[in-house]
Amino acid sequence: VIPHVTDAIKEFVMAAQPPDLDFLLCEIGGTVGDIEGLPFFEAIRQLGNELGPEKAAFVHLTLVPYISSAGELKTKPTQHSVKELRGIGIQPDIILCRCEMEVPVEDRRKIALFCNVRSERIIPALNLDTIYDAPTAYHQAGLDTQVLKVFGIENAPPPDLSRWQNVVERVT
Repeated sequence: VIPHVTDAIKEFVMAAQPPDLDFLLCEIGGTVGDIEGLPFFEAIRQLGNELGPEKAAFVHLTLVPYISSAGELKTKPTQHSVKELRGIGIQPDIILCRCEMEVPVEDRRKIALFCNVRSERIIPALNLDTIYDAPTAYHQAGLDTQVLKVFGIENAPPPDLSRWQNVVERVT
């Protein structure tokens, strides 16, 4: 990976951030292991090291497919993608499990065990009628609480999701 490319990516991510910023969410899209994504993964790995664990967290969104003929969810793709991430120096703090159905507690424990992530930080990301419902669904699943815990933030006020709920009502 060419250093000036990763430097440009890091500069873009951190450009013009206000000093009172609580969180910056940066999505690195694509599939772990694809060569096209390597500069982005390397840049975000470096940025995580530069900012330190008190200012950076890694949230990995992964597919947990349901195989209808077997009648079960498959956790191996998640385990494999986390292994690939760890191979390039990124250890997820939280794993979002993209799935069409609820991920049973036992499957979440299995993912936690083999991915070295606390079981309460394995969060279901279920299919939704509209993408605009994601913030409320993630809140209900506990994602915001776990992000706060990663950063050691306690006694945060409850989020006001009324604007999101209004958007969802209008869309649906």
